[in-house]
Amino acid sequence: MTEAAVTSTTSLPGQVVVNVHCCHFWQDMPPRRAVETYVAPWARACGIAIEYCDELDKADLVLIGPFAPKNQNVAGTRMPDVAAGDYERVFLTGENATPLMDHCEWALAFDYEADIGNERYMRYPLYVWSSGGDSILHWLAGLPSETPEQRAARPHFCAFIYGNKRAKLRRWLFRGLSLYRRVDAPGRVQRNCAPIGNSRDDKLAFLRKRRFTIAFENSSAAGYTTEKLVDAMLAGSVPIYWGNPRVAEDFDERCFINWHAHEKRICDRLAFGWQPLARSHFMRKLATPLTLISVARRTVAADRNPALFEAFFAQSPLTENSRKFLNETAIAGRWEKILQAAQARAMAKQGIAAG
Repeated sequence: MTEAAVTSTTSLPGQVVVNVHCCHFWQDMPPRRAVETYVAPWARACGIAIEYCDELDKADLVLIGPFAPKNQNVAGTRMPDVAAGDYERVFLTGENATPLMDHCEWALAFDYEADIGNERYMRYPLYVWSSGGDSILHWLAGLPSETPEQRAARPHFCAFIYGNKRAKLRRWLFRGLSLYRRVDAPGRVQRNCAPIGNSRDDKLAFLRKRRFTIAFENSSAAGYTTEKLVDAMLAGSVPIYWGNPRVAEDFDERCFINWHAHEKRICDRLAFGWQPLARSHFMRKLATPLTLISVARRTVAADRNPALFEAFFAQSPLTENSRKFLNETAIAGRWEKILQAAQARAMAKQGIAAG
């Protein structure tokens, strides 16, 4: 351990301590805080002592994020290329970054488990990250319902909160809906009203005054659903969603406006039902203007018709897939396996026999 090592969990006399190194998290998440946030709660839950370790070669467990410089990633991917060593590598990402299981021992990410096909991979989307406490999914499940009168009293039409200018599709929808009614944008992109604070509470307070929210991800991939959809639902604002083409597996699409469902119907019609063409990238590009019009028309119709608007709230948004995340037994069990594997490495280094 270095002088900068920080004790994360209390060890008992004679207990082997697992040294945890962290790398490639975002700038506002220092390595020590990442370990305290994402590893320490699970270590405490299973009674394993850990300490933060500055040096990779002294580590028993390495927590890897998705923000490595491009020249430190596996070529053509967002997977950091951290060399194998006498430690357990755990890739944890809240970004659209598919894990490569030959470059880590464990991974927690967005991709559906069948698509990765490795028993050491577990799907753990951003909206259920909890670090040992309640996630936003728990908040959504326990949310008291508004009355139709309360929803009808919302003073504003639609919210658009973004700082990333590179995603064009959501800007096109913003401009299209703005031809009908004002879409309020307090972020850096398309700003047309006073900015809001950076906290989730600030965001939710803003959304609670809007009937709809443009909830488009920064990119699209199967399984990649972030907090954008869930935050809108949590605020009682109907999400207009794009990102995960399979989002209806996780959330009941009767509760939101699903770009991908509109796109699928239009592509099927344009391809006369021939599925290879309907599912092609070419056809989706061709269908984009028509999908944009279809989604905008659906939004306007629901805004004008109280019955259509209330239908979004007639059922729970959670499906069987998302409800399973409310029970943290699986994620707790996975972290226990990870930490036990790291502890076994620590014991072997000290010449202590397991068991």
